[in-house]
Amino acid sequence: MPSKKYSYWLSVIALGICLFNLLGYDDKSILLFLTSPPFWIMETHWFVKHFIHPSNVSIFIKYGLTILFWFIFGFILDKSTSKLFNQRNT
Repeated sequence: MPSKKYSYWLSVIALGICLFNLLGYDDKSILLFLTSPPFWIMETHWFVKHFIHPSNVSIFIKYGLTILFWFIFGFILDKSTSKLFNQRNT
């Protein structure tokens, strides 16, 4: 059931934040920046020095990376918690 999965809810929240930004309510991308670890990495000196300046990365790539990050993070939480609950029940 998707309502109990972290991967589902974290992805929905990330999608909501991306839509909020896309619709112009977060015009300075502050909420997006605060909730997107991939965005944090893109803003580091190391990333700029070795790859590309973040202003040259499409906002849609940033949205995709944000949603993908939170899906993977939620998937890891789902697996960890199911493993923890299975150990308690045996």
